[in-house]
Amino acid sequence: MEKLRFMTRCQVVLLVLALLVLVFSVVMLAGCYYALIHSIMQSHMEIREGSEAYEMWKATPVPLLLKLYLFNLTNAEDFKNGQKPILQECGPYVWREYHEKQNVTFHPNNTVTYYQQRWWIWDETLSGNNSQYDTIVTVNTIPVTVAWAVRNHSMYLTAINEVFHLLDERAIINGTVSEIIFTGVEDPLLDWIQREVVADNGTFHFLSPLLGAADGLASYDKFAWFYRRNLSVEYDGLYNMMTGVDTLAKLGDIDWWNYKQETPFFAPPCNRVAGSAGELFPPHLSKNHLIFFSSDLCMSIKLFYKEETRGIDDLPGYRYWGTNHTFTNGSVIPGNECYCVKGTCAPTGLLNAESCRMGAPAFISFPHFLNADPYLLDGVTGLAPDEEKHSFFFDLIPEIGVPLRVAARVQINMKVQPYPGHGMLHLDKIDILGEVPEVFLPMLWFEILAEVTPDMASRLSVVTFLQSRAIYVFWWTLVAVALLTLIVVVGFHCWRTRRGYEVLN
Repeated sequence: MEKLRFMTRCQVVLLVLALLVLVFSVVMLAGCYYALIHSIMQSHMEIREGSEAYEMWKATPVPLLLKLYLFNLTNAEDFKNGQKPILQECGPYVWREYHEKQNVTFHPNNTVTYYQQRWWIWDETLSGNNSQYDTIVTVNTIPVTVAWAVRNHSMYLTAINEVFHLLDERAIINGTVSEIIFTGVEDPLLDWIQREVVADNGTFHFLSPLLGAADGLASYDKFAWFYRRNLSVEYDGLYNMMTGVDTLAKLGDIDWWNYKQETPFFAPPCNRVAGSAGELFPPHLSKNHLIFFSSDLCMSIKLFYKEETRGIDDLPGYRYWGTNHTFTNGSVIPGNECYCVKGTCAPTGLLNAESCRMGAPAFISFPHFLNADPYLLDGVTGLAPDEEKHSFFFDLIPEIGVPLRVAARVQINMKVQPYPGHGMLHLDKIDILGEVPEVFLPMLWFEILAEVTPDMASRLSVVTFLQSRAIYVFWWTLVAVALLTLIVVVGFHCWRTRRGYEVLN
């Protein structure tokens, strides 16, 4: 009787362990484990009040740096007389950058609207010997912009030339770094517009159409690249973004910008608002490309997969970067003719941002014309494109779509062209721009740099571990082997015990 009871206990143990292994295997094969992991990821990554991702999204916890490099025009007088510009890169001028979402409103359709407030604080230490009070010699963008706006109208060109003479407008200006970037450089034409056009409270002025009194230029009393932008809540526009509450496959995607899913700045389909806002991407990224929307460029940008990479704490990532297909024209990518603006198509490597920048002949490229038409580099002296220094890339953790490292690098160029006048009287000549060379002139380039902190990296490592299928299959295999080993050990022990009883009896 004792032997029967002992054998029954052994059999029960073996049976329970076998059932556990069987149930465990069935559950794993049925995908329940992945469903569990997905549920955990959903709760942590979706953007909703109280989630871990929400706090990181609302106020960016990753340290951001804005590094600016300005091009000093060293042969200004010769340039005005038609010589190729000689540029001296000055910088870096470094500011710490901060992002915070404002006016956050959630909606029943699993979207959230918000403004993104950005501000910058000067970092003297990282700027080294460079001061924000350094003087830079540069082309005056105001007369260049106004002349460009009426370049096809002789009557307006003649009128503008007289205004330039009257106001003693200059083709070349000197300004400090702080003035050129944030605080603003005073300009006699902008002052005149404020007095003669804006002060009329909307009354029609004969130059109103070309001065942009209704849609831009008249809104500014000074010029700076980031004028009135520091701490502005509304400058970047109003975003409506997918929260990922319904599905993480849409996490971070922009539904509309400024109440529209298409912008007025380019022709269809180049005007479509698409992709991520640039801070979050859907998980399980492919080795293909990714798209994010930039309000600065008024367009959705495509970055292409380059390679696998490693970040802090050896976190694995995919690198996506800008190539010669990112800013390209229809001759390289058929269909990209929709990026032409008012009949002006940019050379490969440039984006025509005229409509996005209030009619100014502004063209965007990668720094030092990296990946651009060699013609652009031939037009200036002083540039040396370097992939290591000037490439635009996002390193993302593919399992969760979170940026690991970012180097967003962009150069702003102005299209400068001469206005020598035509005919015997040269009535459509712009004297201060009469002999300048035709060139896409680099004005400045900047890079926004970000990298996860060690504390964030340790937390992301855990998440990445949970999402790694290969590691999990190996881990669960070890568990199954351990259970099977235990069964064998217990079974062998029961067998030896039974043989012992049989020998004794």
